[in-house]
Amino acid sequence: MTQRWPLHPTPGHGEALTSWLHRLAIPYGMHLDQLVRHDLIPPGAPVPGSLDLDAPSELITILAARTGVPVEQVRRMTIAGWVPWLLDSLQPEPVPGVAFDTYVRQDSVLVTYKEHPDREVTNWRAWLPLNSKNRPVSRVCPVCVESTTARALTFPLIVQLPITLTCPRHGCRLNAAFGPYAFFGWEHSKANDRPAPRQVVIQDIRTEQALRTGTVVLPRRTVHVGVWFRLLRTVIEELSIPLSKLRVRSRRAIELIWRTAGHPARAGIVGAARIYETLPWPQQEMYLEASATAMHLVGTGEINARGTLGHLLTPEPDRPAHDGLPPRDIWDEAREAAAEALTLAQHDPLAAEHMLAILTSLTRTEKTFRSIRSDLIDLDVPEAFLPPTLAAMRSRRTAPGLSHNSPVVMVHKT
Repeated sequence: MTQRWPLHPTPGHGEALTSWLHRLAIPYGMHLDQLVRHDLIPPGAPVPGSLDLDAPSELITILAARTGVPVEQVRRMTIAGWVPWLLDSLQPEPVPGVAFDTYVRQDSVLVTYKEHPDREVTNWRAWLPLNSKNRPVSRVCPVCVESTTARALTFPLIVQLPITLTCPRHGCRLNAAFGPYAFFGWEHSKANDRPAPRQVVIQDIRTEQALRTGTVVLPRRTVHVGVWFRLLRTVIEELSIPLSKLRVRSRRAIELIWRTAGHPARAGIVGAARIYETLPWPQQEMYLEASATAMHLVGTGEINARGTLGHLLTPEPDRPAHDGLPPRDIWDEAREAAAEALTLAQHDPLAAEHMLAILTSLTRTEKTFRSIRSDLIDLDVPEAFLPPTLAAMRSRRTAPGLSHNSPVVMVHKT
C-alpha cells in the first residue's frame, strides 16, 4: 500500500506537473529528480525526460496516492492530459503530413480554403517544437514573482506553450526566465514591460477559459475547446501564407492585420512559409499578437473573414423581435379603404359620382351600368347622388373633379 506524504502542497490552478513536483520536493530538502527517483518510479528506472509532456501512468498513479489528488487532475497537468483537445495525438502519425492537414488545413478562417497552399509537414504536433533544440522558453509573470514566495510560485502549463502572451491572473505580459520549473532569474536584463493590447488579453482569456471550462464563448456562439485551439492555429497559419499567393482581397486583409498589429508582414519572414512551432519566441509573439488583431478586426467588421469558421468571430446579426400580433392581410387594408370610400359616398354627392364613374369605367351596356348603380343604392348611397344613365355618366366624366386617373376602389355588396 502506498503511503501518503505528510507534507504535500496542493497543485495550483493549471499548474504544470514539474512545477508542482518541485514544490513537493522543497519541504523534504530534495530536488525534483531526487523526489521522482526515490519515491515515484521503480528502483533503478531512469527518470523520465519530459514529465510535462507525457508522464508515465505508473508515476501519475503513485503521485495521486501520495498526495490524495485525483489521478485525472494529475494527468491534466501534462500535455498528454489534454489530448485530443489541445492536440490530436502524441503518437507518431500513421501517414506523413496527416496530423498537420487534419489540425490546420481542415478548416479556414480569414481566407478561403482554396488559398491555403499545399505543403507536407511531417512529424508535427500542434503547439510543440519539432525538435528539442527549439524547446519553448520558460515564461513567468513578473507580478507573480514579486507577490509570491519561491515555495508558492507556480508555473502554469499553459504559459509554457506558445499559445498565450499574458498571465491568466494579472493580465500582464509574460517574460522569459531561467527555469524550467523554478524561477532562477530573468533571461534578459531588461524586462518586456509593454502593456498587452486589449485584443491580446481577450484572446488569452479565451484560451484560459478553454482549458478551465472546456468551452469558449465567441461572438456568434460558444464552441468546444478543441474548436478554439484549431481555429487559433489556423489563423496563425493563414497569417504566414506568402502574400504573393493570396488573392487581392485576402492580401489586403492580411496586410491590414499586420499593419494594425504593428509588426512586419509574416513577422519579417521572407520567402516560403515556415512552421510556427519552429520559430523563435520573438516571432511567435508577433504571430500571437497578429492573430488577436485579426479576430478583433473581424469582430468590428473592418475585415471580412471568408473561411468556414470565420462567422464564429462576428457578432450575431440583429433580428427584430416580433410584436406578437398576427401579420396584416393586404386585403384587410383594401376592405378598409373601400368601406371608407363608401361612407364618404353616402354623404357626399361628388364622392358618389366618383365611385360610380370608377366602377363603370369599363362598362359598355346600359344594363350593366344600371346593375352597378342599383348595388350602390342598396348600399345606402342616395339615388339622387348618382347619374341615372350610362350616357349621363359619360357626359360627366370630363367634368371638373372626375378623371380617368382616379384610383379604382372595389366595392362589393354586403
